[in-house]
Amino acid sequence: MSSPAPDETPEPRKSRVRRNKLWNLVLAIFFFILGFIGILIPVMPQVVFFVLGILFLSLVSPTVRRRVRKFLHAHPKLAHHYKRWRDRGRQKRHEMIRRRKELGQRLHLRREDDRN
Repeated sequence: MSSPAPDETPEPRKSRVRRNKLWNLVLAIFFFILGFIGILIPVMPQVVFFVLGILFLSLVSPTVRRRVRKFLHAHPKLAHHYKRWRDRGRQKRHEMIRRRKELGQRLHLRREDDRN
Protein backbone atom coordinates (compact mmCIF):
# COMPACT_ATOMS: atom_id res chain seq x y z
CA MET A 1 0.00 0.00 0.00
CA SER A 2 1.25 3.44 -0.81
CA SER A 3 1.22 6.31 1.62
CA PRO A 4 -0.78 9.43 0.76
CA ALA A 5 0.95 12.16 -1.21
CA PRO A 6 2.46 14.97 0.92
CA ASP A 7 -0.18 17.47 -0.19
CA GLU A 8 -3.00 15.03 0.65
CA THR A 9 -3.50 14.78 4.36
CA PRO A 10 -5.91 12.16 5.62
CA GLU A 11 -8.92 13.47 7.51
CA PRO A 12 -8.41 13.15 11.24
CA ARG A 13 -10.77 10.70 12.90
CA LYS A 14 -12.97 12.01 15.64
CA SER A 15 -11.90 10.60 18.94
CA ARG A 16 -14.19 8.19 20.74
CA VAL A 17 -14.37 10.57 23.71
CA ARG A 18 -15.59 13.40 21.50
CA ARG A 19 -18.21 11.15 19.86
CA ASN A 20 -19.42 9.94 23.26
CA LYS A 21 -19.67 13.50 24.55
CA LEU A 22 -21.61 14.55 21.48
CA TRP A 23 -23.90 11.53 21.81
CA ASN A 24 -24.50 12.24 25.52
CA LEU A 25 -25.29 15.87 24.71
CA VAL A 26 -27.77 14.83 22.01
CA LEU A 27 -29.45 12.42 24.45
CA ALA A 28 -29.62 15.13 27.13
CA ILE A 29 -31.29 17.56 24.73
CA PHE A 30 -33.67 14.84 23.53
CA PHE A 31 -34.77 14.01 27.08
CA PHE A 32 -35.19 17.69 27.97
CA ILE A 33 -37.43 18.12 24.93
CA LEU A 34 -39.47 15.09 26.01
CA GLY A 35 -39.70 16.63 29.49
CA PHE A 36 -41.11 19.86 28.07
CA ILE A 37 -43.56 17.90 25.96
CA GLY A 38 -44.55 16.10 29.16
CA ILE A 39 -45.40 19.48 30.72
CA LEU A 40 -47.71 20.25 27.81
CA ILE A 41 -49.32 16.80 27.77
CA PRO A 42 -50.52 15.96 31.28
CA VAL A 43 -50.66 12.18 30.69
CA MET A 44 -46.95 11.92 29.85
CA PRO A 45 -44.51 11.97 32.83
CA GLN A 46 -41.97 14.77 32.77
CA VAL A 47 -39.83 14.23 35.87
CA VAL A 48 -38.26 11.05 34.52
CA PHE A 49 -37.20 12.77 31.31
CA PHE A 50 -35.75 15.78 33.13
CA VAL A 51 -33.75 13.49 35.44
CA LEU A 52 -32.41 11.52 32.48
CA GLY A 53 -31.54 14.77 30.71
CA ILE A 54 -29.60 15.99 33.75
CA LEU A 55 -27.79 12.67 34.10
CA PHE A 56 -26.67 12.68 30.47
CA LEU A 57 -25.73 16.35 30.70
CA SER A 58 -23.65 15.58 33.80
CA LEU A 59 -21.57 13.20 31.67
CA VAL A 60 -20.65 16.14 29.42
CA SER A 61 -20.45 19.22 31.64
CA PRO A 62 -18.16 19.44 34.70
CA THR A 63 -20.36 22.17 36.22
CA VAL A 64 -23.48 20.03 36.05
CA ARG A 65 -21.48 17.06 37.34
CA ARG A 66 -20.41 19.04 40.42
CA ARG A 67 -23.98 20.13 41.12
CA VAL A 68 -25.29 16.60 40.73
CA ARG A 69 -22.65 15.37 43.18
CA LYS A 70 -23.61 18.06 45.70
CA PHE A 71 -27.27 17.12 45.34
CA LEU A 72 -26.50 13.42 45.73
CA HIS A 73 -24.38 14.15 48.80
CA ALA A 74 -27.41 15.82 50.35
CA HIS A 75 -29.70 12.90 49.36
CA PRO A 76 -27.89 9.61 50.05
CA LYS A 77 -30.80 7.33 49.06
CA LEU A 78 -30.77 8.79 45.55
CA ALA A 79 -26.97 8.61 45.52
CA HIS A 80 -27.16 4.84 45.94
CA HIS A 81 -29.25 4.45 42.77
CA TYR A 82 -27.06 6.87 40.81
CA LYS A 83 -23.89 5.05 41.88
CA ARG A 84 -25.36 1.69 40.88
CA TRP A 85 -26.33 3.09 37.45
CA ARG A 86 -22.85 4.60 36.95
CA ASP A 87 -20.98 1.47 38.11
CA ARG A 88 -23.00 -0.76 35.79
CA GLY A 89 -21.70 1.25 32.81
CA ARG A 90 -18.14 1.04 34.09
CA GLN A 91 -18.39 -2.71 34.51
CA LYS A 92 -19.59 -3.08 30.93
CA ARG A 93 -16.69 -0.96 29.63
CA HIS A 94 -14.09 -2.89 31.64
CA GLU A 95 -15.55 -6.21 30.50
CA MET A 96 -15.37 -5.08 26.87
CA ILE A 97 -11.73 -3.99 27.28
CA ARG A 98 -10.85 -7.31 28.93
CA ARG A 99 -12.46 -9.26 26.06
CA ARG A 100 -10.54 -7.24 23.48
CA LYS A 101 -7.26 -7.95 25.26
CA GLU A 102 -8.01 -11.67 25.43
CA LEU A 103 -8.95 -11.74 21.76
CA GLY A 104 -5.75 -9.92 20.85
CA GLN A 105 -3.68 -12.40 22.85
CA ARG A 106 -5.42 -15.37 21.19
CA LEU A 107 -4.82 -13.89 17.73
CA HIS A 108 -1.19 -13.25 18.63
CA LEU A 109 -0.75 -16.87 19.76
CA ARG A 110 -2.34 -18.15 16.55
CA ARG A 111 0.08 -16.10 14.46
CA GLU A 112 3.02 -17.58 16.35
CA ASP A 113 1.65 -21.12 15.81
CA ASP A 114 1.22 -20.45 12.10
CA ARG A 115 4.84 -19.29 11.81
CA ASN A 116 6.18 -22.51 13.36
